[in-house]
Amino acid sequence: MLFDLRALGYFVAAFEERSVTAAARRCFVAQPSISMAIKGLEEALGTVLFERSRSGLAPTPAGERLYPRACSLLAQSTAMVRDFRDSPRATLGLYLQDDVLVHTAAPLLALLDQHLPGATLRLTASRDKAQLGLVAEGCRRAGDVFVPLWREPYVMLVPESHPLRFRKSFAWDDLQGMPLIERPYCPQQQSFARLLAERGVVPDVRASAAREELLLHMVELGLGLAMVPASHAHHARRTVVRPLEAGPVAFERHLGLACAAHDGATRALLEPLAAGMRARRPQALAA
Repeated sequence: MLFDLRALGYFVAAFEERSVTAAARRCFVAQPSISMAIKGLEEALGTVLFERSRSGLAPTPAGERLYPRACSLLAQSTAMVRDFRDSPRATLGLYLQDDVLVHTAAPLLALLDQHLPGATLRLTASRDKAQLGLVAEGCRRAGDVFVPLWREPYVMLVPESHPLRFRKSFAWDDLQGMPLIERPYCPQQQSFARLLAERGVVPDVRASAAREELLLHMVELGLGLAMVPASHAHHARRTVVRPLEAGPVAFERHLGLACAAHDGATRALLEPLAAGMRARRPQALAA
């Protein structure tokens, strides 16, 4: 025997309102429609669902049993209609390079929500598992389209209590014996280490960070100094920023958005996303 879902809806309204009048008002129908629906259910089930009195409706044990089942059936029917009517939800995989701060990526997340309303955003640990990447130009994959956002130099981040905070700038030879924190995930780390080795400079490596946010905290705690992108220094507390003197290698990064050239849907988003990101570029680079 099939139940009329509308009748079940009227029953649920009557059960919750404890009144035919209130149920009719809630369902925008006349009172007889509520009464006839309840009577039809009672005849189909062969039981009484409500005790009627001047004070209203009182559910019987049978009514108490039917209520949760009716709610479940109504919810399932609504979900079924929604599943067939709604288009499948889009999913976008986003990769953030390990030396990209969450603060830097926050505007991108907001822009993606605007351009892909209702889409599911999935942050990935691998560039190969993402359609879109926020990466340095030198780290884009072969076959990627790269849309630049901004260039920024690397600077020296120094704990505010460290004696070296009084230096106005740092030359490469000044790093001899200096307490440093390594950034093994940084694309520039190997070039940085190679340059120091070529000059015979051996810093005193005190720690190694796993991500940029951890690195900033290590510098704040005074564990050592670190070479970081200029925009990162704005988010480090209890530190001072000193420029690196010009040397044989210009240490800077060119950050941008990248996607596979054959991915037309994501590629169409690159320019509008990049324009929004440039408008919200880090405060440290706004000048």
